[in-house]
Amino acid sequence: MHSLIAVEIVLRDRIPDAGKKPLHQIIKLGAADGILTARQAEYLDYGRQIRNGMAHGQTTHAVMPPAMAVPMVTTSFAIVSELCAAPA
Repeated sequence: MHSLIAVEIVLRDRIPDAGKKPLHQIIKLGAADGILTARQAEYLDYGRQIRNGMAHGQTTHAVMPPAMAVPMVTTSFAIVSELCAAPA
C-alpha cells in the first residue's frame, strides 16, 4: 500500500490537472498523457481497488500473495524512479 501512496504523490506532482481528483482518474490521466504505460496503469488500478477495499472495510487484511504483490511494488518503484530521476 505504501508503494501505491508514493506513486500517487508523484503522479499528483507530475500531472498538471491532478488536483484533488480521485486516484482512478489520475491513473487514467497518466496513461492518456503518456506518463504511464497501459500495463503500469493496469497494475496501479488493481492496487487502487485493493487499497479501496481495505479503506472501506471490504477487505479485512493487508496481506497480498507474493504473486500479486511483486508486480505492484515493482511497477510502483519503476514509476517513482522514472518520474523522480534527474533530467538527462
